[in-house]
Amino acid sequence: MNISILPDKEKRAVYFLLCLGCVTISFNTAAIAAVIPSISLDLNISDFAVSRMISFYMVPYGLGALIYAPLVKKISYRKVLSATMFLYAISCLLCSIGNFLHNLLFARIAMGLSGAAITPISLMIIGDYFEKNVRGRLVGIFFSCSFFASLAGIIMTGFASWRALFVVPAIIAFFIAIKSLFIKSNIFDDNQKGEINYAKVFKDLRIRNVFMFIFVISALYHGVHQWYGVYLDRIYKLDKQTISLFFIISAIGGLVGQNVGGYLSDKKGRSLACYTGFIILALSTMLLSGKYPIFIVPIIIMLISLGWSISHNGVSTILTDFPEKDRAVSASLNSAIRFVSGGLGFYLSSFFVRYDFGLTFLGIGILMFILVFLIKFIIIYNE
Repeated sequence: MNISILPDKEKRAVYFLLCLGCVTISFNTAAIAAVIPSISLDLNISDFAVSRMISFYMVPYGLGALIYAPLVKKISYRKVLSATMFLYAISCLLCSIGNFLHNLLFARIAMGLSGAAITPISLMIIGDYFEKNVRGRLVGIFFSCSFFASLAGIIMTGFASWRALFVVPAIIAFFIAIKSLFIKSNIFDDNQKGEINYAKVFKDLRIRNVFMFIFVISALYHGVHQWYGVYLDRIYKLDKQTISLFFIISAIGGLVGQNVGGYLSDKKGRSLACYTGFIILALSTMLLSGKYPIFIVPIIIMLISLGWSISHNGVSTILTDFPEKDRAVSASLNSAIRFVSGGLGFYLSSFFVRYDFGLTFLGIGILMFILVFLIKFIIIYNE
């Protein structure tokens, strides 16, 4: 991890721990979509029933994110981070030993609620303690960690049991819980100083518009991305190892995209990062609606991840630029809206993919492209 843009030793240590937290909560996020067919076979349950594990994580994650802005105003970052990582570790262990779908679903709810702390806390700290001219790259590296973790988790699915996907993050989460308690840091000892009022922040037109945009685009993206495993299994009849390989390629696209997005956000402006990412995302999603020779499919999937992560960085960096009084609320709302809308988008898309994956992906891609024309009214206004 290249963080030479951070000369301060304390900031390096804090930032590293935050990135490790991102690795922890991201390790099995994408991999779950890849192993749905395997879990279905192991538990003798239909793949559409098992797919509920995705929304049972995403929606609680989104709702849980709303807790942490007011919580870190009263309790230090250190205590909140340590407690939530401990709970996340316990939840992962429970999920790893589950043999019935309802046990897995309850454990996933707990994972979502506890794992939701990392991203808003990280965005708050980056916005409060790091200079504006490096925030885009720091946000890029932070979210790149999620793709790196996803990549590691997906590789594991090719040769290990799906249960291992929960054991590994449990171990890392225990480490973070202990380390965050004892690390010497004035930053971690601090609290959030911004005002916490979710209703009031939506009275600001620029903030409301950004979050409305995030809600819609996140619902559309997860209505495609979370179906990759079932899509590749049903349409192309691929085995577990090949599906894992395709997810690896997707994760690499996201890893590259976050850093490209960080560079564009810092050097060329947030709006260019958003335009570039959303255009790539919309066009490649529409391409996924066709039936191709098998070697074409991972290229399209990689482009979707590339476009999503570039645009994700642009919008996330804009949130760190909001005034300090709005930063804590915006950081929590970002995670809340992305995951709640993502979970809802995945759930709603299930009614369409049952009948036709291709038409569903085409329709979602067209809606994404229409949203591109709204960027100038939302992103440029904020810049």
